[in-house]
Amino acid sequence: MNEMAHPTTLHTENLIGNPMRTVIFKTENAVFQFDRKDVETRVEKLANEYGINEARTILKPISVPGDEPKTIQVKNNYFAYIVLDLIAAGKSSVTCEICGKMYEATQLRPISVGHGKSPFDVNPGTKGGIKSLFYKKKQTAMFGGKGYKCPAGHKLISMITWRT
Repeated sequence: MNEMAHPTTLHTENLIGNPMRTVIFKTENAVFQFDRKDVETRVEKLANEYGINEARTILKPISVPGDEPKTIQVKNNYFAYIVLDLIAAGKSSVTCEICGKMYEATQLRPISVGHGKSPFDVNPGTKGGIKSLFYKKKQTAMFGGKGYKCPAGHKLISMITWRT
């Protein structure tokens, strides 16, 4: 369900006329751009307030001062979850590789993966639905997640964010 073609590479660069470094994240169908400060703020919160070690690993190379373009190798897919949070907060622009257009995060359409965005949002109309969570004795594993499409309907990113 993970739509990432380049799940381990972040690229930081200076855009013309923009003194702040930009963090670039690529999937199979999209190129996401984030202001470095927005990324640092979100990752610092995850690292410091929630003690998430993967966030600390990501934070070190992003926080290094300098304006030189560089590629950062991330050894896990954790950054994709941060991407979803930044998009939800409206802190991104994205180029859809299929339609060739650039969109702001606020223009993207949210999508659900599997049984929904959260185990508490399970759609009772789908096979397994809410009744199966509480009434079946033999429980099968469920999963769900979220993602985003461009306004033209092309899937840009999706992640499984929970499993039972």
